[in-house]
Amino acid sequence: MTGAMLCMVLFAIFSGASLGMILPLFDNVFARNTAVEDMSDFLPALRQNTGEAFSRMGSEMLSFSPEGVISAGGDVVEGVRDSLRESDPQQVLIAIVLGLIFIVLMKNFLGFMQVFFLSRAEQGVVASIRGSLYNHLLRLDMGFYTSARSGDVMARFTSDVGNMNWAMTEMMMSVPRQVVLLLVYLALALLASWRLALMTLLVFPPAMLFILILSKRLRKKTHYSQEKLSDFSALLQETIFGIRIVKAFSMEKFESSRFADILDVHRKTETSLQRERAFASPVTEIMGSIASGFIMWYGGSAILAGGSLSTGRFLVFLAAALSMMKPIKTISNANSRIQTGLASAERVFDLMDREPAIKQPLNPVRFDSFHDSIEFRDVCFSYESGIPVLTDVSFSLEKGEIIALVGPSGGGKSTIADLIPRFYDPDSGSILIDGSDLRTIDLEGLRKNLGVVTQETVLFNDTVRNNIAYGEESIPLEKVRLAAEVANALEFIEELPLGFSTIIGERGARLSGGQRQRLAIARAVLKDPDILIFDEATSALDTHSERQVQKAIDGLIEGRTSLIIAHRLSTITKATRVFYIDKGRIVESGTHSELLKMNGRYRLLYDMQFAGK
Repeated sequence: MTGAMLCMVLFAIFSGASLGMILPLFDNVFARNTAVEDMSDFLPALRQNTGEAFSRMGSEMLSFSPEGVISAGGDVVEGVRDSLRESDPQQVLIAIVLGLIFIVLMKNFLGFMQVFFLSRAEQGVVASIRGSLYNHLLRLDMGFYTSARSGDVMARFTSDVGNMNWAMTEMMMSVPRQVVLLLVYLALALLASWRLALMTLLVFPPAMLFILILSKRLRKKTHYSQEKLSDFSALLQETIFGIRIVKAFSMEKFESSRFADILDVHRKTETSLQRERAFASPVTEIMGSIASGFIMWYGGSAILAGGSLSTGRFLVFLAAALSMMKPIKTISNANSRIQTGLASAERVFDLMDREPAIKQPLNPVRFDSFHDSIEFRDVCFSYESGIPVLTDVSFSLEKGEIIALVGPSGGGKSTIADLIPRFYDPDSGSILIDGSDLRTIDLEGLRKNLGVVTQETVLFNDTVRNNIAYGEESIPLEKVRLAAEVANALEFIEELPLGFSTIIGERGARLSGGQRQRLAIARAVLKDPDILIFDEATSALDTHSERQVQKAIDGLIEGRTSLIIAHRLSTITKATRVFYIDKGRIVESGTHSELLKMNGRYRLLYDMQFAGK
């Protein structure tokens, strides 16, 4: 940034210097008609008149004396003027032409170097924002993900951060450069004619007022436009993920209509935005043109009247005043882009400022391994206020025990399972593990000692090996192979084209449901956790796949503390205790045989599943 800003200031100074060449060209060359006799008088005169002044300015800069630098700078300017007056016009012309070429070369070099330095800073900021946002998303609790739309989150990563990048380009490169250019041109105009310069400044207040009013409108509309773009992204993602259902129900026209409605709202908003952005540039240019016309009339009249304003000074002023129009116009156009970026930044930082509901304790209790029991004490929980999901749930899961949760859908079984890894915290009551409240235990240590296998298997578009050894690429292949064997997955893996090196596609799309589930179990086997949680791991499988997966589960739970949620009672025959959960309460508990003898809800569920067998 320091290098970019230095190049930007020097770029503006050299831009102003190229205009400043007009003054000596007209006042010291074209206004004189001296015969050329000696071509060697300019440089000696320049050295004589400016040498001491340059030396003095250098010493003042080293001693950090602003007043001295300004005074010495004035001496340099006056020295150059004396040299021009004392030198031959032809030689001065050659010097001005060479100086102008040098200035243009330096100006363009400095313009490139500004982008060279600034691109690193700009892209560094964008990468930092995306990295921070991603890391923050990883910290957010499950409550956020149950309510947030993935398409909206994606839009904040892509279009919103992209708009911020666009705005930063304007704020860090375009606007500062134009502001410095504007100041340099204004300084030139003041040097040429301070009276005309003051008259020019009268245009600024109404132009700035117009820009401020437009800015508020643009930001508000841009924020609304980005919300509509999020709807667009969310619907697109839903359609891609649910394309089987869309086609199965012949809902292509319905989805197309939904998409068209969102596109239409976004189109109208963007059309209005572009029209307002386009309105800013001509208005500012018209204001500047009116001011320029008045200046040309006033200055031209002063020259014709034979006043103190020379032709060279007037042309320098006119060139500076007209050059000021481009920075003003550029700043006005950049403002609309900046407002778009600010609206996007509000959305990005609104997400980044969201505090996770589940936090690491300030002084966490260390948790290296499971020793005793998990105990639920009068646990109550609700996803939405006033709608209870669990009510006064109490039970204990002893080390080495296998507990099964059964009951109707929506009864609260999965919620009980989600509370153990602390995906959520209970509204009241407490959950203790080895006598310590979960909210006081080291969160990372707790989850490292848990293995979770869910009905919806999560796999990544990577190799079989990397899916089993998730995040642990240094694990030897032999250990991965052994885990696959325990999970009853080795046979089908070896039949794949590249074995453990086979890419399985997004979400494991190239595998069957049973194969995906066995890979998930192999991942849990390799993790070797103390506590296992199976959330309906076989309910979506056919009979053959269920048997294969059940064998894998039986091999995994051997000697481990396990919590199994199942709709199919055939999968819980090894459970030491069974809890029947209904409407957020434990209504029946006991062993499989004890519950059958009760002739209660469990017996009714059992008879429904095994009737006629």
